Amino acid sequence: MKLLPLIGALLLSTAPVQAFETYEELDKACLATEETTNLCEGVGDYVSSSMVAYLLCDSEEKGIITTEELFLSWDKVNKIMTENNASPMWNAGAENMLESFPECSLKP
Repeated sequence: MKLLPLIGALLLSTAPVQAFETYEELDKACLATEETTNLCEGVGDYVSSSMVAYLLCDSEEKGIITTEELFLSWDKVNKIMTENNASPMWNAGAENMLESFPECSLKP
């Protein structure tokens, strides 16, 4: 009975994996179809908003920026992303990062 999962795992372990080593390879793969383009854009939006939220919340926590400055900065970046048709992943990335900063004033 244990043989079948073992054979399945062996077959999966031999599946080819494509690694992207340059921006050009990644860009070509992301532009291959509309579906992959949307996927890559969503991932970019998710990661971008996570990093923006992290930097703003960390700066507020360290006293580098005030709560007012945090809101002004977030609104500015959010406006830019809205004008550039950010995907719904924009808010998802920020909300996920905010779980690490429960005291942060930012609430997207």
